[in-house]
Parts: sequence; C-alpha cells; structure tokens
Amino acid sequence: MFDIIKSEDNRRTVLFTESAENISGLFRKVRRQISKDLELPGFRPGKVPRSIIDKQYGNIIQAEVADSVRQDFTSRLLEKEDWILDDNDPESKIELPVDGDAYNFEMVFSLFETPEPAGTDGIKIEIPPLNLEDAIEKTIESFREKMISFETVDKPAGDGDLVLLEAFPAGNTEETQKFNVRIGESQIGAGFDELVTGAVPDLEFSARMDKDASDEDQPPVHRFRVTEVKRPVLPDLDDEFAEKAAGVKSLEELRNKIEESVRGRYDQEIVYLKERSVIDSILASNPFDPPEYMVENLTHDYINRLGEDGPGQETLTAAKELALNKVREFLILRAVAVKEMIDISDDLIEKEISSEESESSIRDRLRNRKAMELILDRADITEKEPQKNSETEADRPDSSWCWIQVEDAKPETCDETAGKGKS
Repeated sequence: MFDIIKSEDNRRTVLFTESAENISGLFRKVRRQISKDLELPGFRPGKVPRSIIDKQYGNIIQAEVADSVRQDFTSRLLEKEDWILDDNDPESKIELPVDGDAYNFEMVFSLFETPEPAGTDGIKIEIPPLNLEDAIEKTIESFREKMISFETVDKPAGDGDLVLLEAFPAGNTEETQKFNVRIGESQIGAGFDELVTGAVPDLEFSARMDKDASDEDQPPVHRFRVTEVKRPVLPDLDDEFAEKAAGVKSLEELRNKIEESVRGRYDQEIVYLKERSVIDSILASNPFDPPEYMVENLTHDYINRLGEDGPGQETLTAAKELALNKVREFLILRAVAVKEMIDISDDLIEKEISSEESESSIRDRLRNRKAMELILDRADITEKEPQKNSETEADRPDSSWCWIQVEDAKPETCDETAGKGKS
C-alpha cells in the first residue's frame, strides 16, 4: 500500500509499505532464479543450498527485491493518481529489505504540470466543400487515361499527342536512340514539347538543352527525327469500360462505387483536417516544453520502428521533432480534459482493455478523444474553396534549363523556344 504523506508545490512524498509475506515471496523468487542459473561443483542446477546463495549473493538479492517492489509500487501509484512525472527518476533513500520483515520506504516525485490551456473555444477551421460530381468525373477520367490507346494519324502533332522520335546523340551519326514524348507532360525537360508541337513525320531538327545561350561553353547539339505521330484514343463510357475499369457490370454501378469511395475519402480527409487545425491552433496558443524523458522515449520508439542501424543525424532530428510535437499534443489535450472535468467510466475502459495497453493508457486515449470532440463542437467551422496557387517559373524544378532549337549553328534562346511549334 502507499500513502501521500506530503504535498508541496509540484512535489509529492509517498510512503510505501509492503507486507512481510510478500517480501518473503519475492526473496524466494529471486533465490530460485539464481539457483537455476548457478553452476557450482557438487550441486545440480536448482539444488544449491539457500545458505550458500545468501552468503554469495545476499546483497544482489536484496537489491533485486527492492527494485521489483519500487517498480511495482510506482506503476500502481501513477495508475491510481493519474500523474505525469516531470522527471523519470524520483528521489529516494531506499533501505534494502529484510527477508521476513515488512518493508517501508519513501519516494519523492516531481510532477509535471501542463499550463492551463487557453484558446480552445471558437477555433476557426476552414474546410473545402465536396464537389461530388466533379470528383466522380475526374476519377472516371483517370480510369480512362489508364486505359488509353494511341493510333497513328497524318496530321501535325498537338497537345496530348504521342510523338515518336529517333535521336542521334552529339558526335554519333550512325547509332540512334528511339523514344517518344507525349506533348503536355514535359517528359524530357522544359522546351522540348514546344519543339515537337506541330511536327509531322520525317521532320528533322537539331537542339540542345541549355541554361544560358550566351555561354561560350555550349552543351552538345543533338539531332532528332520525327518518325510517327499518334493521337490518344480514350475508351467509350459504356458498360464494357466499367467492367474493365473496376470489375462492375454497368457504368451506373461504377459511378455509385466511385461516389461511395469519394465520400469516404473526403470524410476521412476532413476529420484529419479538422483535428490537425485544432492541434496546430492550441499548441500555438499554449507554448510549453514537455518532460525531456517523454520526448526521448518516443524518439527511440520512432527510430526502432524504422528498423535502421545507425540512423543519420537528419533522421534523428526529424524523429525528435515528431516526438516533441506528439508529446505536446498528448499533454495539451490531456490538460483540456482535466480542465473540462472529462471522466472515463470503468465500463468504457473495460470494453477497451487488452494485453497491449494499460488502463491508464486507455483512459488517456479515450479522454483525449473526448477533449478533441469537445473542442470541435465549440469550433467555428466554415466551408471555403481552397486558393489555387499560381505556379511561377521559379516554382518549377530546373526551370532555367530548357531545350532550344539550333539552326545553321545559330541557337535560339529559351525565351524564343517557349511557345514555338513546328509548322
């Protein structure tokens, strides 16, 4: 049993008492384990006399019994009192137990107190509306794109067309490399789509990829020949398409299936968005440093899940940052639950009980969930179309490099190439 005999600020002094009967049982348990593992001449394993074991290992036995009692009592104390420790190493002056005697000792715990949470009411959350029909059509089009085919045409290449080419690398007049590009996808770098837009079979041109056409050290020039132009052919929207796309019998059934999937995915994303908005808002309103041992323990857990031997500094830094945020999230929601006097009944805990989770962990999980639900009930949630980011040239990777056409040894610039097609 244990009694809190002194409370001062965030410090609690606790007197622990273990019965003589239980202490004797622990002594017997430790002796049996030592005897089992001990190999002494003249004695079979497990048959070493107690007097010899006590003489050689008496202090070790006492220390193991003391440590066992201390860990058991501390675990039960934290479970009952619902404490978060500021330091994972409480102060103690523990005398070693004596076999057959009751065992009394004191420990001083420093408690961590999360600041009383502020800014939890009326949090503004903006969520995107669900454009169901648009989402369904885009999903169907994505299916059609995956089932696309191409047919040869006798016309200049345009947007979406597949252009088949032969490439003669610089300095090589015999060996060719065959490849294709689909106009509009910038598959081999900026500027090349413009070079083949309007192209027809047998067209030949020379080009190089350059960053600054005025440089003296020019990149090599490559020669290309268009061998074929193909236009995309999308499958018809009919029952046959539905069966090939998703294994359903009709186009109507496909639409219903897509609608169900879109709604489910949207609901999941909105739940995440709302909860993420809440966490970001309350953590910004309540800055605090959590106990270091909690962050370190979770960091080690993340690293162990990765299964990496000797993770690099970048991985360690990322894991610690993630752990820090998760611990702060856990503690601030816990503080909200305490402030709002949210309680979890024993019946609810009993329904969730498992060998993988302690009662205190279940209580924290369910209580934090209720705290989140309470904050969301009080939040100011509105629908708003997300702003579309206008992509600038600087946003595009390697946008300063582009393919430029070379004619009569006089290259065009990247700006001249952009938007120019073949006629």
